[in-house]
Amino acid sequence: MTVKNVKSLIYFGRLDVNPQYCPACGCAKQGNSIVKNGSKKSRITLTKISGLPAYLELRKQRYHCRECNSYFTAKSEIVGDNCFISKRVKRMVLDFATNALTLKHIAETCNVSDHTVQRVINGAGKDLKPSIFDALPEHIAFDEFKGVKHAEGNMSFVFIDNTDSRIVDVLGDRRKFKLRDYFFAYPLKTRQKVQTVTMDMYMPYMEVVREVFPNAKIIIDRFHLVQALNRELNKLRIEVMNAFRIPDHRLYNKYKRYWRLFLMPRESLSSWDYQSFKLFDWLTNTGGILDYLLDKNPLLKDTYNLIHNLRESLQENDSEAFKAQLAQSKLVNLPSGLRRVLRTFIKLQRYIGHTFKYKHLTNGRIEGLNNKIKVLKRIAYGYRNFQNFRTRILMTNKLYLNEIPVVQAA
Repeated sequence: MTVKNVKSLIYFGRLDVNPQYCPACGCAKQGNSIVKNGSKKSRITLTKISGLPAYLELRKQRYHCRECNSYFTAKSEIVGDNCFISKRVKRMVLDFATNALTLKHIAETCNVSDHTVQRVINGAGKDLKPSIFDALPEHIAFDEFKGVKHAEGNMSFVFIDNTDSRIVDVLGDRRKFKLRDYFFAYPLKTRQKVQTVTMDMYMPYMEVVREVFPNAKIIIDRFHLVQALNRELNKLRIEVMNAFRIPDHRLYNKYKRYWRLFLMPRESLSSWDYQSFKLFDWLTNTGGILDYLLDKNPLLKDTYNLIHNLRESLQENDSEAFKAQLAQSKLVNLPSGLRRVLRTFIKLQRYIGHTFKYKHLTNGRIEGLNNKIKVLKRIAYGYRNFQNFRTRILMTNKLYLNEIPVVQAA
Protein backbone atom coordinates (compact mmCIF):
# COMPACT_ATOMS: atom_id res chain seq x y z
CA MET A 1 0.00 0.00 0.00
CA THR A 2 1.00 3.63 -0.38
CA VAL A 3 0.84 6.32 2.29
CA LYS A 4 1.45 9.91 1.15
CA ASN A 5 2.41 8.52 -2.27
CA VAL A 6 5.17 6.38 -0.73
CA LYS A 7 5.15 2.59 -0.79
CA SER A 8 4.68 1.53 2.83
CA LEU A 9 4.04 -1.44 5.06
CA ILE A 10 0.77 -1.31 7.00
CA TYR A 11 -0.08 -3.66 9.83
CA PHE A 12 -3.56 -4.03 11.27
CA GLY A 13 -4.39 -4.66 14.89
CA ARG A 14 -7.10 -4.39 17.49
CA LEU A 15 -6.68 -3.34 21.12
CA ASP A 16 -9.30 -4.65 23.52
CA VAL A 17 -8.72 -4.73 27.28
CA ASN A 18 -10.84 -5.58 30.29
CA PRO A 19 -10.84 -2.37 32.40
CA GLN A 20 -11.18 -2.93 36.13
CA TYR A 21 -12.01 0.68 37.01
CA CYS A 22 -12.96 3.98 35.43
CA PRO A 23 -9.97 6.35 34.97
CA ALA A 24 -12.31 9.37 35.40
CA CYS A 25 -14.14 8.56 38.64
CA GLY A 26 -12.06 5.62 39.87
CA CYS A 27 -15.10 3.39 40.48
CA ALA A 28 -14.33 -0.32 40.25
CA LYS A 29 -16.13 -2.31 37.59
CA GLN A 30 -19.20 -4.09 38.95
CA GLY A 31 -21.46 -5.97 36.58
CA ASN A 32 -22.28 -3.72 33.63
CA SER A 33 -21.04 -0.46 35.17
CA ILE A 34 -18.39 -0.21 32.41
CA VAL A 35 -19.51 -1.32 28.95
CA LYS A 36 -18.03 -1.24 25.45
CA ASN A 37 -18.98 1.73 23.33
CA GLY A 38 -17.63 1.43 19.80
CA SER A 39 -14.01 1.79 18.77
CA LYS A 40 -11.51 4.39 17.60
CA LYS A 41 -9.09 3.82 14.74
CA SER A 42 -5.66 5.44 14.63
CA ARG A 43 -2.65 5.10 12.35
CA ILE A 44 0.55 4.86 14.39
CA THR A 45 3.94 5.57 12.83
CA LEU A 46 6.43 2.75 13.42
CA THR A 47 10.15 2.49 12.72
CA LYS A 48 11.07 1.63 9.15
CA ILE A 49 11.12 -2.06 8.21
CA SER A 50 13.44 -3.21 5.39
CA GLY A 51 13.84 0.43 4.40
CA LEU A 52 10.10 0.98 3.96
CA PRO A 53 7.91 3.26 6.11
CA ALA A 54 5.74 1.20 8.44
CA TYR A 55 2.42 1.98 10.11
CA LEU A 56 0.06 0.24 12.47
CA GLU A 57 -3.66 0.64 11.83
CA LEU A 58 -4.81 0.11 15.39
CA ARG A 59 -8.48 -0.08 16.28
CA LYS A 60 -8.80 0.74 19.98
CA GLN A 61 -11.87 -0.20 21.99
CA ARG A 62 -13.84 2.62 23.63
CA TYR A 63 -15.72 2.26 26.92
CA HIS A 64 -18.57 4.01 28.72
CA CYS A 65 -18.72 4.33 32.50
CA ARG A 66 -22.35 4.38 33.60
CA GLU A 67 -21.42 5.60 37.07
CA CYS A 68 -20.06 9.00 35.94
CA ASN A 69 -21.28 8.96 32.34
CA SER A 70 -17.72 9.37 30.98
CA TYR A 71 -16.00 7.74 28.02
CA PHE A 72 -12.45 6.48 27.67
CA THR A 73 -10.31 4.52 25.23
CA ALA A 74 -8.06 1.51 25.74
CA LYS A 75 -4.41 2.51 26.11
CA SER A 76 -1.44 0.91 24.38
CA GLU A 77 2.13 0.67 25.66
CA ILE A 78 3.62 1.32 22.22
CA VAL A 79 2.26 4.86 21.94
CA GLY A 80 1.50 7.72 24.33
CA ASP A 81 -1.89 9.26 25.00
CA ASN A 82 -3.27 11.39 22.15
CA CYS A 83 -0.18 10.57 20.09
CA PHE A 84 0.24 8.86 16.72
CA ILE A 85 4.01 8.33 16.78
CA SER A 86 5.25 5.23 18.57
CA LYS A 87 7.55 5.50 21.57
CA ARG A 88 10.15 3.45 19.73
CA VAL A 89 10.30 6.04 16.94
CA LYS A 90 10.82 8.80 19.51
CA ARG A 91 13.62 6.83 21.15
CA MET A 92 15.23 6.38 17.74
CA VAL A 93 14.99 10.14 17.13
CA LEU A 94 16.82 10.77 20.40
CA ASP A 95 19.47 8.18 19.54
CA PHE A 96 20.17 9.91 16.23
CA ALA A 97 20.04 13.35 17.86
CA THR A 98 23.07 12.49 20.02
CA ASN A 99 25.15 12.40 16.81
CA ALA A 100 26.06 15.26 14.48
CA LEU A 101 23.18 14.73 12.04
CA THR A 102 20.77 17.24 10.53
CA LEU A 103 17.13 17.33 11.62
CA LYS A 104 16.11 16.61 8.04
CA HIS A 105 18.26 13.47 7.92
CA ILE A 106 16.86 12.25 11.24
CA ALA A 107 13.31 12.98 10.07
CA GLU A 108 13.76 11.04 6.82
CA THR A 109 15.37 8.10 8.63
CA CYS A 110 12.64 7.91 11.27
CA ASN A 111 9.74 8.63 8.87
CA VAL A 112 8.56 11.77 10.69
CA SER A 113 8.68 15.51 9.99
CA ASP A 114 11.61 17.69 11.01
CA HIS A 115 9.23 19.66 13.27
CA THR A 116 8.43 16.41 15.09
CA VAL A 117 12.15 15.75 15.52
CA GLN A 118 12.62 19.20 17.06
CA ARG A 119 9.67 18.70 19.43
CA VAL A 120 11.05 15.35 20.61
CA ILE A 121 14.50 16.88 21.15
CA ASN A 122 13.04 19.84 23.05
CA GLY A 123 11.03 17.48 25.24
CA ALA A 124 14.13 15.49 26.14
CA GLY A 125 16.13 18.69 26.57
CA LYS A 126 14.06 19.68 29.59
CA ASP A 127 15.66 16.82 31.51
CA LEU A 128 19.16 18.00 30.53
CA LYS A 129 18.84 21.46 32.05
CA PRO A 130 21.04 21.58 35.16
CA SER A 131 19.47 22.48 38.44
CA ILE A 132 20.91 25.67 39.89
CA PHE A 133 21.48 23.81 43.15
CA ASP A 134 23.48 20.97 41.60
CA ALA A 135 27.05 20.67 42.84
CA LEU A 136 29.63 22.33 40.61
CA PRO A 137 32.66 20.24 39.55
CA GLU A 138 35.89 20.78 41.46
CA HIS A 139 37.81 21.39 38.23
CA ILE A 140 36.17 23.56 35.56
CA ALA A 141 37.21 24.74 32.10
CA PHE A 142 35.89 27.91 30.41
CA ASP A 143 35.66 28.67 26.70
CA GLU A 144 33.51 30.51 24.18
CA PHE A 145 32.12 29.86 20.73
CA LYS A 146 30.20 31.76 18.09
CA GLY A 147 26.52 31.23 18.89
CA VAL A 148 23.42 32.22 16.96
CA LYS A 149 23.13 35.39 14.92
CA HIS A 150 20.55 37.14 17.09
CA ALA A 151 22.00 36.25 20.51
CA GLU A 152 22.44 39.00 23.11
CA GLY A 153 26.23 38.74 23.09
CA ASN A 154 28.67 38.31 20.24
CA MET A 155 30.01 35.06 21.70
CA SER A 156 28.33 32.26 23.65
CA PHE A 157 29.86 30.59 26.71
CA VAL A 158 30.35 26.95 27.68
CA PHE A 159 31.98 25.38 30.72
CA ILE A 160 32.70 21.73 31.46
CA ASP A 161 33.90 19.39 34.16
CA ASN A 162 37.60 19.29 33.31
CA THR A 163 38.12 15.76 34.63
CA ASP A 164 35.51 13.87 32.60
CA SER A 165 34.61 16.32 29.77
CA ARG A 166 30.93 16.57 30.70
CA ILE A 167 29.21 19.85 29.88
CA VAL A 168 27.89 21.67 32.93
CA ASP A 169 25.97 24.34 31.02
CA VAL A 170 25.88 26.50 27.90
CA LEU A 171 25.06 30.23 28.08
CA GLY A 172 24.12 32.58 25.28
CA ASP A 173 26.38 35.43 26.43
CA ARG A 174 29.94 35.48 27.76
CA ARG A 175 29.94 39.10 28.97
CA LYS A 176 31.18 39.63 32.49
CA PHE A 177 27.95 40.83 34.11
CA LYS A 178 26.02 37.91 32.60
CA LEU A 179 28.50 35.36 33.95
CA ARG A 180 28.49 37.01 37.38
CA ASP A 181 24.71 36.90 37.60
CA TYR A 182 24.68 33.25 36.50
CA PHE A 183 27.33 31.96 38.89
CA PHE A 184 26.11 34.02 41.86
CA ALA A 185 22.83 32.08 41.57
CA TYR A 186 24.75 29.07 42.93
CA PRO A 187 24.99 28.92 46.73
CA LEU A 188 28.27 30.14 48.20
CA LYS A 189 28.94 26.72 49.71
CA THR A 190 28.73 25.17 46.24
CA ARG A 191 31.01 27.81 44.69
CA GLN A 192 33.60 27.36 47.44
CA LYS A 193 34.12 23.73 46.38
CA VAL A 194 35.54 24.72 42.98
CA GLN A 195 39.32 24.23 43.13
CA THR A 196 40.57 25.17 39.65
CA VAL A 197 39.30 26.99 36.56
CA THR A 198 41.21 26.51 33.28
CA MET A 199 40.85 29.22 30.63
CA ASP A 200 42.59 31.28 27.97
CA MET A 201 44.00 34.76 28.66
CA TYR A 202 40.62 36.53 28.50
CA MET A 203 40.75 39.00 31.40
CA PRO A 204 36.98 39.19 32.14
CA TYR A 205 36.99 35.44 32.85
CA MET A 206 39.70 35.94 35.46
CA GLU A 207 37.77 38.76 37.10
CA VAL A 208 34.63 36.62 37.26
CA VAL A 209 36.52 33.68 38.79
CA ARG A 210 38.10 35.86 41.46
CA GLU A 211 34.67 37.21 42.41
CA VAL A 212 32.49 34.09 42.37
CA PHE A 213 34.91 31.24 43.20
CA PRO A 214 36.81 32.32 46.33
CA ASN A 215 38.91 29.14 46.60
CA ALA A 216 39.57 28.49 42.90
CA LYS A 217 42.99 28.71 41.28
CA ILE A 218 43.13 30.13 37.75
CA ILE A 219 45.04 28.00 35.23
CA ILE A 220 46.12 29.53 31.91
CA ASP A 221 45.83 26.92 29.18
CA ARG A 222 49.29 26.14 27.80
CA PHE A 223 48.02 25.83 24.23
CA HIS A 224 47.02 29.50 24.27
CA LEU A 225 50.45 30.45 25.61
CA VAL A 226 52.16 28.64 22.73
CA GLN A 227 49.63 30.02 20.26
CA ALA A 228 50.38 33.60 21.31
CA LEU A 229 54.13 33.00 20.88
CA ASN A 230 53.76 31.29 17.50
CA ARG A 231 51.54 34.10 16.24
CA GLU A 232 54.23 36.69 16.93
CA LEU A 233 56.95 34.51 15.39
CA ASN A 234 54.88 34.08 12.25
CA LYS A 235 54.22 37.83 12.05
CA LEU A 236 57.94 38.58 12.19
CA ARG A 237 58.72 35.92 9.56
CA ILE A 238 56.20 37.54 7.22
CA GLU A 239 57.75 40.98 7.80
CA VAL A 240 61.22 39.64 7.02
CA MET A 241 59.88 37.74 4.01
CA ASN A 242 58.20 40.84 2.57
CA ALA A 243 61.41 42.81 2.96
CA PHE A 244 63.01 40.48 0.39
CA ARG A 245 60.12 40.53 -2.08
CA ILE A 246 61.84 42.93 -4.52
CA PRO A 247 65.60 42.81 -3.74
CA ASP A 248 65.81 38.99 -3.53
CA HIS A 249 62.65 37.28 -4.75
CA ARG A 250 64.24 33.81 -4.57
CA LEU A 251 64.95 34.27 -0.86
CA TYR A 252 61.41 35.62 -0.44
CA ASN A 253 60.10 32.36 -1.91
CA LYS A 254 62.22 30.34 0.52
CA TYR A 255 60.73 32.14 3.53
CA LYS A 256 57.28 31.64 2.08
CA ARG A 257 57.64 27.97 1.10
CA TYR A 258 59.29 26.75 4.31
CA TRP A 259 57.19 28.68 6.84
CA ARG A 260 56.28 25.49 8.70
CA LEU A 261 59.88 24.91 9.73
CA PHE A 262 59.78 28.02 11.94
CA LEU A 263 56.87 26.60 13.95
CA MET A 264 58.03 22.98 14.10
CA PRO A 265 59.55 21.74 17.39
CA ARG A 266 63.32 21.83 17.16
CA GLU A 267 63.54 18.14 17.99
CA SER A 268 61.48 17.36 14.88
CA LEU A 269 64.02 18.97 12.54
CA SER A 270 66.55 16.77 10.77
CA SER A 271 70.26 17.62 10.73
CA TRP A 272 71.65 14.49 9.06
CA ASP A 273 69.23 13.41 6.31
CA TYR A 274 70.65 15.30 3.32
CA GLN A 275 68.46 15.49 0.21
CA SER A 276 67.41 17.91 -2.49
CA PHE A 277 64.86 20.63 -1.68
CA LYS A 278 63.13 23.04 -4.00
CA LEU A 279 64.73 26.50 -4.25
CA PHE A 280 68.05 25.15 -2.90
CA ASP A 281 70.93 24.32 -5.25
CA TRP A 282 72.69 22.03 -2.80
CA LEU A 283 71.82 18.99 -0.71
CA THR A 284 70.56 19.98 2.70
CA ASN A 285 68.04 19.05 5.42
CA THR A 286 65.23 20.74 7.33
CA GLY A 287 67.57 21.90 10.09
CA GLY A 288 69.99 23.33 7.54
CA ILE A 289 67.21 25.19 5.74
CA LEU A 290 66.03 26.79 8.97
CA ASP A 291 69.56 27.80 10.01
CA TYR A 292 70.12 29.35 6.58
CA LEU A 293 66.92 31.42 6.82
CA LEU A 294 67.53 32.48 10.43
CA ASP A 295 71.09 33.64 9.68
CA LYS A 296 69.70 36.15 7.19
CA ASN A 297 68.08 38.19 9.99
CA PRO A 298 69.48 38.45 13.56
CA LEU A 299 66.19 39.74 15.00
CA LEU A 300 64.33 36.75 13.59
CA LYS A 301 66.98 34.39 14.96
CA ASP A 302 66.84 35.84 18.50
CA THR A 303 63.04 35.77 18.44
CA TYR A 304 63.00 32.18 17.21
CA ASN A 305 65.39 30.97 19.91
CA LEU A 306 63.51 32.70 22.74
CA ILE A 307 60.10 31.48 21.62
CA HIS A 308 61.24 27.89 21.25
CA ASN A 309 63.02 28.00 24.60
CA LEU A 310 59.74 29.08 26.21
CA ARG A 311 57.80 26.44 24.29
CA GLU A 312 60.20 23.69 25.37
CA SER A 313 59.93 24.83 29.00
CA LEU A 314 56.16 24.40 28.75
CA GLN A 315 56.53 21.02 27.08
CA GLU A 316 58.92 19.77 29.76
CA ASN A 317 56.81 21.39 32.50
CA ASP A 318 59.85 23.27 33.81
CA SER A 319 58.54 26.39 35.53
CA GLU A 320 61.98 27.62 36.62
CA ALA A 321 63.31 27.50 33.06
CA PHE A 322 60.22 29.38 31.88
CA LYS A 323 60.77 32.14 34.46
CA ALA A 324 64.45 32.34 33.53
CA GLN A 325 63.62 32.78 29.85
CA LEU A 326 61.14 35.55 30.68
CA ALA A 327 63.81 37.34 32.73
CA GLN A 328 66.43 36.87 30.00
CA SER A 329 64.07 38.26 27.35
CA LYS A 330 64.59 41.76 28.76
CA LEU A 331 68.20 41.64 27.54
CA VAL A 332 67.38 40.59 23.98
CA ASN A 333 66.27 42.74 21.05
CA LEU A 334 62.71 41.62 20.26
CA PRO A 335 59.81 42.87 18.11
CA SER A 336 57.18 45.05 19.81
CA GLY A 337 54.42 42.46 19.35
CA LEU A 338 56.38 39.81 21.22
CA ARG A 339 57.27 42.33 23.93
CA ARG A 340 53.56 42.90 24.49
CA VAL A 341 52.94 39.14 24.77
CA LEU A 342 55.81 38.69 27.23
CA ARG A 343 54.54 41.57 29.38
CA THR A 344 51.20 39.75 29.54
CA PHE A 345 53.01 36.55 30.57
CA ILE A 346 54.83 38.39 33.35
CA LYS A 347 51.58 39.99 34.50
CA LEU A 348 49.90 36.55 34.61
CA GLN A 349 52.94 34.72 35.98
CA ARG A 350 51.05 33.65 39.09
CA TYR A 351 48.39 31.90 37.02
CA ILE A 352 50.95 30.46 34.60
CA GLY A 353 52.57 28.92 37.68
CA HIS A 354 49.34 26.98 38.19
CA THR A 355 49.69 25.77 34.58
CA PHE A 356 52.88 23.97 35.59
CA LYS A 357 51.45 22.77 38.90
CA TYR A 358 48.33 21.20 37.35
CA LYS A 359 49.94 19.89 34.17
CA HIS A 360 47.07 17.52 33.34
CA LEU A 361 44.43 20.27 33.40
CA THR A 362 44.24 21.99 30.02
CA ASN A 363 41.57 23.33 27.70
CA GLY A 364 42.11 20.44 25.30
CA ARG A 365 38.81 18.79 26.17
CA ILE A 366 36.74 21.92 25.84
CA GLU A 367 38.50 22.87 22.59
CA GLY A 368 37.55 19.44 21.25
CA LEU A 369 33.99 20.12 22.35
CA ASN A 370 34.08 23.43 20.49
CA ASN A 371 35.05 21.59 17.32
CA LYS A 372 32.00 19.35 17.74
CA ILE A 373 29.82 22.44 18.26
CA LYS A 374 31.17 23.97 15.05
CA VAL A 375 30.43 20.74 13.15
CA LEU A 376 26.91 20.67 14.59
CA LYS A 377 26.33 24.28 13.56
CA ARG A 378 27.80 23.77 10.10
CA ILE A 379 25.72 20.73 9.15
CA ALA A 380 22.59 22.60 10.28
CA TYR A 381 23.59 25.65 8.18
CA GLY A 382 23.39 27.71 11.35
CA TYR A 383 20.80 28.05 14.11
CA ARG A 384 18.42 30.95 14.67
CA ASN A 385 17.09 29.81 18.05
CA PHE A 386 19.73 29.60 20.78
CA GLN A 387 17.66 27.32 23.01
CA ASN A 388 17.36 24.76 20.21
CA PHE A 389 21.10 25.03 19.60
CA ARG A 390 21.84 24.68 23.31
CA THR A 391 19.60 21.62 23.67
CA ARG A 392 21.30 19.92 20.73
CA ILE A 393 24.76 20.66 22.17
CA LEU A 394 23.79 19.15 25.51
CA MET A 395 22.28 16.09 23.85
CA THR A 396 25.32 15.37 21.69
CA ASN A 397 27.72 15.60 24.63
CA LYS A 398 25.92 14.44 27.77
CA LEU A 399 26.89 10.79 27.31
CA TYR A 400 30.61 11.47 26.77
CA LEU A 401 32.67 10.29 29.73
CA ASN A 402 36.43 9.95 29.98
CA GLU A 403 37.67 10.40 33.52
CA ILE A 404 41.33 11.27 34.14
CA PRO A 405 43.23 11.72 37.39
CA VAL A 406 44.17 15.24 38.47
CA VAL A 407 47.85 15.18 39.42
CA GLN A 408 49.79 18.12 40.80
CA ALA A 409 53.48 18.61 40.24
CA ALA A 410 55.63 17.60 43.16
